[in-house]
Amino acid sequence: MEFNFGVAEAVLLAAGLIALLIVAAYRKDKDSGKYKALMVLGFLIGVGVVAAGALYYKEWSTFDAALIFVAAFALIIRPFRKVEIAIIAAIIVMISTYLYLGTLTGDWEVLADGTPRIVVTIVAGAFVYMILNFIEKLADLVGFILNLWPVLALLGIICLAEAVLLIVNGTSLFDYIEEYRAGEALIAAFKC
Repeated sequence: MEFNFGVAEAVLLAAGLIALLIVAAYRKDKDSGKYKALMVLGFLIGVGVVAAGALYYKEWSTFDAALIFVAAFALIIRPFRKVEIAIIAAIIVMISTYLYLGTLTGDWEVLADGTPRIVVTIVAGAFVYMILNFIEKLADLVGFILNLWPVLALLGIICLAEAVLLIVNGTSLFDYIEEYRAGEALIAAFKC
């Protein structure tokens, strides 16, 4: 028997295993150091998965790439679910805008002083906050759903099953799903 072990298989195994370990630690004690350490390890594995995906995704099937990136997102977003990134970015944009407007000359010099400078700075910060806050809330919602422990456990099991199938016989769960949808599995079952 020949085994296929590549990047996709390794990434799926790592993501699936850490997801199941995180679920087990969360169910046991969500305030424990073990759970928090597994979250950090999950984040690091998620970053590694994204890096591997950026390099090798063209070699993967669409199903594997989607599964890998969903798992990576679930692992990366978990520690950051309550961090307000939008306000921090808006403040940075406001400071940068205020400083930049002070350097304007010529026709734009009217924005370099006083009330127009403050108004443009606030509008720029509000715009960045509005856009990033929407993206942040959307990511939080998706992250919340993916990190519900039953969903995360299911994601981990699917990742492990996909990895094992790819290693053992090079086929994907998606191949079995397509075969089942086509009715070939049912026909073969009744021929026995």
